Amino acid sequence: MVTVLFVHGTGVREPSYTVALEAVRAGLARVRPDARVEPCDWGSALGSYLRAGGVSIPGYVSDGALPVREDDEDRLRWAMLYADPYAELGVHALADRPPGTAPAFVPGAAAPGDALLDLIGRLAGSAAVRAAWDAAVPDVPLPEAVDALLAAPPLRRAAAVAAPEGDALPRLTARALTAWALVRAERPVGDVPVAARDALVDTLTAELGGDIKGLSDALVSALGFSARLFERSIGSRLLVSRRAALSGRSVGFFGDIVSYLARGQAVRDHVAATLRALPDGGPVVVLGHSLGGIITVDLLTAPPAGVSVDLLVTVGSQAPLLYELDALPSLPYGSGLPGAFPRWLNVYDRRDLLSYLAAGAFAHDPRITDVEVDNRQPVSAAHSSYWANDEFFRVLSTALPG
Repeated sequence: MVTVLFVHGTGVREPSYTVALEAVRAGLARVRPDARVEPCDWGSALGSYLRAGGVSIPGYVSDGALPVREDDEDRLRWAMLYADPYAELGVHALADRPPGTAPAFVPGAAAPGDALLDLIGRLAGSAAVRAAWDAAVPDVPLPEAVDALLAAPPLRRAAAVAAPEGDALPRLTARALTAWALVRAERPVGDVPVAARDALVDTLTAELGGDIKGLSDALVSALGFSARLFERSIGSRLLVSRRAALSGRSVGFFGDIVSYLARGQAVRDHVAATLRALPDGGPVVVLGHSLGGIITVDLLTAPPAGVSVDLLVTVGSQAPLLYELDALPSLPYGSGLPGAFPRWLNVYDRRDLLSYLAAGAFAHDPRITDVEVDNRQPVSAAHSSYWANDEFFRVLSTALPG
C-alpha cells in the first residue's frame, strides 16, 4: 500500500489541519483507494505565535480596533488615486447634481468645462506650476502629463457637467494630474513628501481657477459622491481600523515562514521523525503544500538516517522561487538536486500567486515534473483550493507508485 504523508503549509493549525487532512483523504480515496494518507501536523507543535501576547501590534492588546483619524478620508482618496488617477473625476461626472446647478448656456460665453480644458492646456507655461512640479515629480515631463489628462475620458465627461462656480472640478483635476505623475515617477509615491504633493495640488488648483482652501470638503458635498467614494475605499478603511484583528489572523501565516527560514531544523526533525514512524511496507510519498513543500525539499536534499521517500509532491509551493533567489536553506543556487533526491511532482495553479515552477529553476532536472491545474477560483482563494479540485487528485493518482 502506498503511504502519503501530508505536510501542511504556513499558518495552519488545528482544527484547520484535520479539515484539510480529511479533504485530502477523501479526494485521494476517490481515485486511489489503495493509498492511505498519514498526518504530519508540525504547525500545532512548532508553528509561530505571539509569545508576548501581541504587544508589538498597535491596538492588539486593547479592543482590536484603531480609531479613524480625521484625515483618514483624504488618505483613502489618495490610495484610490494612486490606483486610478482619474477615479475622482469619474465619480464627479457621475454624481447627480442639485436642481439649478447644471451649467447654463450663455451666448458668446465659454462653457465652464471648456474654460477649464483651456486652462489645463496652458499649465506648462506657468512658472509657479513648473516650480511646484519640479519639487514633487522632477523626472516626469509636465507636457506629457497634461496631454494624458486632456485625453482622459473621465475629464471630458466631468468637464461636460462642470458648474459655473463653486465646483470642485479644478481641485479634482489638480489631484488627478498630480496622482498620474506620482505613480509614474522614478521614486515610489511614498518617497515624495506629502507637503510637496499637496503644494503641487494647491498650485495647480489655483492655476485652474479653483479655490485652494476648503475644497477637499467639496468632494463630499456633491450628491452621490461620498457614497460612491466610500464604497470604493471601504476596504482600505477596514484594513486600517481592524489592523489588530487582521494581524491576529495573519501572524501565523507570515510568522511560520520567517520562523522556519530562521530556525527550521526543528520542523525538519519533526517531519523526519514522522516518516520514520510510518508503518513498514510499501512506497512512501510526501505531499507538501506551500511552506510544507519548502520543508520537504530541504529535508530530502540531505535526508537523515532512516528517512526514505519514493516521490515528493509539492503543491502551491515557493521552494523553486527560494532556490532561484538563492534563499533555500538546503541548496545554494546552481548546485542542483543531489543524486539521491526522489522524483518530484510540482503542482501549480496560475491564479495561485504562491505557486511556482520547479523544472526550469533546477536546470530541467529530469526527475522534476511541473503540472498545472485549474482550481477555478479567483486569486484570493486559489492557494487553498487544491483539495477541492478533482483534477488535482487525478494528477496525483497517476504519479503515485504502484
